[in-house]
Amino acid sequence: MLALEITSRPLEWEFKIEPARLQMRQSDNPKMEMDHQPADMKIQSRNIEVQLDGTALRASLEQRTIGDFMDQAGQKGFEGAQRAKQEAVQFGNSIAHIEDGITIGQYMRQKALEQPTTYQFFIPAPYDISWKPNEQQIDYQPDELSFDWQVEESLLDFVPGSFTINILQRPEVDIKYIGKPIYVPPSSAPDFEAEA
Repeated sequence: MLALEITSRPLEWEFKIEPARLQMRQSDNPKMEMDHQPADMKIQSRNIEVQLDGTALRASLEQRTIGDFMDQAGQKGFEGAQRAKQEAVQFGNSIAHIEDGITIGQYMRQKALEQPTTYQFFIPAPYDISWKPNEQQIDYQPDELSFDWQVEESLLDFVPGSFTINILQRPEVDIKYIGKPIYVPPSSAPDFEAEA
């Protein structure tokens, strides 16, 4: 009788599944920088300026500077020279017409008897008044408040899924003969005994 012992070992395996996932890294809290410029106001003002020029008044009161006196003396000298020249011309013209019966003596006597008519009065010159109005300039800068936000975005990382199979044991079939050997012919067996 044949005796076989057959044993088998099944396939052993394991698998791991990592599902896909989405990871989010939260950013830090937003940061803010604030810059404040205070209001600024500048006021520039200039008072009224009144200018009194008394040059003409002092001249009418004979209160002149040395330069004014020099100018006046020069002007009077020039006017005197002009009058002397005019009188010399008139005298020459009169002498030139001596045929009219006018002698030099008569001309000199007539000239000596002439008295100029003069009028003298005093009117002081007024002050020369000029003025500049007051001025006021206002430069106003309002206050400024500025914000600088630094916001970091949230970061998303996608981790794909994975499927892993790990073979722990391969399938095997063991066949083992547990009986006695069969000899052909049977007489070749060492323990063969012939039938009587």
